[in-house]
Amino acid sequence: MDRVPHNRRRWLLAATSLAASFSFAGIASAQDTPAAAPQDAPAGSEDNPIVVTGSRIARADLAATVPVAVVNSEEIAQTGAANIQDVLADLPAVGQNISRTSTNFATTGNGQASVNLRNLGSSRTLVLVNGRRFVAGIPGTSIVDLNNIPTDLIKQVDVVTGGASAVYGSEAIAGVVNFILDDEFQGLRLHAQAGLSDKGDAGRQLVSATAGTSFADGRGHIVVAGSYDKDNGLRSRDRGFSATDNPNRSSYSAQGLFSPNGSFAPGAGTLTFDAYNNVKNYQSANIDGYNRNADRYLGLPVERYLASSLAKFSFSPAATVYGEFTYAKSKSNSSLEPQAVASTDLVYADGSAFGGIPITNPLIPTAIRDAMVSAGVTALPFRRRSNDIFDRSNRNDRETWRAVAGVRGELSPSLNYDVYYTHGETRDVTHSGTVYGPNYANALNVVAGPNGPVCAINADANPNNNDAACVPLNIFGFNTVSAAAAAYVTRNGEQSRYEARVKQDVVSATLSGDLFKLPGGPLGFAVGGEYRHEKSTEDFDEATNLGLTLGNQLSDTRGAYNVKEGFVEVSAPVLADLPFIHRLSFEGAARYADYSTVGGVWSWKVGGEWAPVRDLRFRGVYSRATRAPNISELYSAQNETFPAVVDPCDQRRGAGDGAPISLTNLPAACLANAAIASAAGAGGFVYSTAQIQNINGFTGGNPNLKQETAKTLTLGGVFEPRFLRGFSLTVDYYDIKVENAIGIIGQQTSLNECINGGGQAIFCNNIVRDATGHLESVNAINLNTGSFQVSGIDTQARYAVRFSGEAKLDLNVRWTHLLKQQQTSYPGGPTQDELGQLDCYACGRLGTGFRDKVNVSATFALPGASLNWRANYLSSVVDDLTAINPIRTGAFWYHDAQLRFNAGEKSRYSFYLGVDNIFDKTPPVFGDTSLVTFPGTQTSANTYDLYGRLFYAGVDFRF
Repeated sequence: MDRVPHNRRRWLLAATSLAASFSFAGIASAQDTPAAAPQDAPAGSEDNPIVVTGSRIARADLAATVPVAVVNSEEIAQTGAANIQDVLADLPAVGQNISRTSTNFATTGNGQASVNLRNLGSSRTLVLVNGRRFVAGIPGTSIVDLNNIPTDLIKQVDVVTGGASAVYGSEAIAGVVNFILDDEFQGLRLHAQAGLSDKGDAGRQLVSATAGTSFADGRGHIVVAGSYDKDNGLRSRDRGFSATDNPNRSSYSAQGLFSPNGSFAPGAGTLTFDAYNNVKNYQSANIDGYNRNADRYLGLPVERYLASSLAKFSFSPAATVYGEFTYAKSKSNSSLEPQAVASTDLVYADGSAFGGIPITNPLIPTAIRDAMVSAGVTALPFRRRSNDIFDRSNRNDRETWRAVAGVRGELSPSLNYDVYYTHGETRDVTHSGTVYGPNYANALNVVAGPNGPVCAINADANPNNNDAACVPLNIFGFNTVSAAAAAYVTRNGEQSRYEARVKQDVVSATLSGDLFKLPGGPLGFAVGGEYRHEKSTEDFDEATNLGLTLGNQLSDTRGAYNVKEGFVEVSAPVLADLPFIHRLSFEGAARYADYSTVGGVWSWKVGGEWAPVRDLRFRGVYSRATRAPNISELYSAQNETFPAVVDPCDQRRGAGDGAPISLTNLPAACLANAAIASAAGAGGFVYSTAQIQNINGFTGGNPNLKQETAKTLTLGGVFEPRFLRGFSLTVDYYDIKVENAIGIIGQQTSLNECINGGGQAIFCNNIVRDATGHLESVNAINLNTGSFQVSGIDTQARYAVRFSGEAKLDLNVRWTHLLKQQQTSYPGGPTQDELGQLDCYACGRLGTGFRDKVNVSATFALPGASLNWRANYLSSVVDDLTAINPIRTGAFWYHDAQLRFNAGEKSRYSFYLGVDNIFDKTPPVFGDTSLVTFPGTQTSANTYDLYGRLFYAGVDFRF
């Protein structure tokens, strides 16, 4: 399909909605791990106390009642990843993300990076930095671009899976990802790394520096960091599985396809050109067509510049002031095949249809003109690619900056406060080449002049339509367009422009501490309030707004909202140190949020934990989480799509030109339309191929949306046997059901249900027909119409053991077994079971339903060296949407390794070598026409590794 099949909003909706999948149970996370803890004590043990993310109440033990997992700086370093998204993507809790392998065809936002817990969508995952919100990177949404997070400054990442809205607010339906930065770094760190695939491409480079010092007898601390990294990207043509269009190339060729009878079928009725620009009969797309994958990217190039600083100063225990500043600049670009243009795409400036190249055009070769005469036509239909005219690929520039200022301290030994203000801004500018449609039509309507071909508008009797800049456009053959003609149709190389801005302001205050002592310990509490203001604007150029560029017609979006919130949380350790009750505690939290858009909403949670003995603990939480609609969902204007739908009234069943009538008895709802009934009685109500291709649709926001709600249940246990020091095991069951989910009703669904389902307004209001009964538009606006449900079992086992001679082994296994993944698109609609199914961006199913997803990491360390081996397992899934015989992938194992050498006092100097995808595992291939693929990848780009075997080497010096 040559026309971009979805605009940015359609892509964003698909990429951030839809159900389900995986999670992993981690040991409760740490924000502050004492350096004196034994090296073989697992995080969260009583020998290695921590403060739990997922609660505003400090708890220095493994008392989290929801699954919380930690990825520490050592684990990050072992992956060799410059971008933190690549680290998180291996975790079983993380699903298909917006990433550099899935955004080549996005209208904007190419190369952005998100995190998507449990495959409920990135908009349902809340991202925090040091426990505070971060400004969105994708305009109109709450989605944070992980390109803005400095990897080398991360102390650890805490992942809380399950509804956390009562603690942190909206967007936390699937969970929270909290990036904890190292604000007490001491000394100087220099880090450099470079990598390359075994095929000599996909190069990556990283350099970074971090410096930190304390002052005033340790009461103050300041850290500054900067980094530069570049991912060179990967072309589709550079991998065998994606080098060519599969199964067929595009019939929109660089030399043009000309069909006097309008069929564009192989044979004498359709003409094209050979390599020497001689006219010939069109044979087939695979012989005379265009290989689009030669131009596309598998992975986009991304270049990043990041600068960060963190500072704090303690005047006394009652007052510590702190601040943070982050600046990030990223550059990326997509690569699309040149624009495909057909005669049916063009209109003149007055809105009248182009109709085809007039036979009076003297640039038409004699052989083609003779064919027109034989066919009895005076206007020539054509298809041609714009290789010699312009490049429609995007070039992206994004800047983000964020500042935090706050003060915290003790009001008494058992009472603490924290007040802060944060302001963040994102600016996103995208440029791409474009064609001005009316100029293209003018340049093809050519007549013979006294000195050669001239534009007809300058030779007719009407002086009012003259355009002195018009230059005849010769599209007959390879590279036949003159520079002057290309300049005219592109308006001197004018670029389409998209500029977006996001602003976020947050003021927050929290009071926490202990109220009084219970038998099991002090009653902890936290209470506070927060004010947040979000604003987002998206501005396209005028020609794009008007739909005059031959691309999708896109509208601007402007919107803002504010929310005032109050919250309370309590933790009650009711009993401890009794027979069969080593510890028994309960907790609860509630949050009320007053939105300027949807009004007041409540979120809450209740939970508890029971440890019959010190070694074994059971935990559980039930919560009600919410997500308010974002600016894009509320206020986005109508944007054009071309949904490739089939009208249930079409008696050719969407087969197009020349196909026989196969639908003989039309549904009653079709015959109720007088024009359709008349055509059916007169020989058939049918669509030509051109009519099918020109059915458009509009997607957009809905200011009447309400909040989503989710009910989340987690039940599990933690086993830490004292007889096996260094071992821990967690097992958790989770179930999340999202109701009133914001999404669209698919255009084909609206058609089918309107005609065959009783004509309900929720479907029929989306459909526009012309006076002849044919479809003009099938629209899809946002509605609170869907529901998702996911459930599964998360298991994590860790064993850390020290041998004689200071040798150590650290083994960590994370495993998610998925029990349920399903969605319902609209009330009363069919439930789509996605368990064991591949993701499908075209049909709104983006969560690959792996029944099992496993991540294993093993590190063997000696005083001067260490070897880390990582393995990821993806169970078999099936593509049953587009094939009579479903395609099964089989199970996939990916293996990575890193060898690190340490030298100097306290191993301050490190040299390391690594390899990803050691066995060069190739992804499964589905073909470009499969609904589970992204254009140019031939596979599920969000699911499998596209690069193959990658080598890297680096140095990490600390002074």
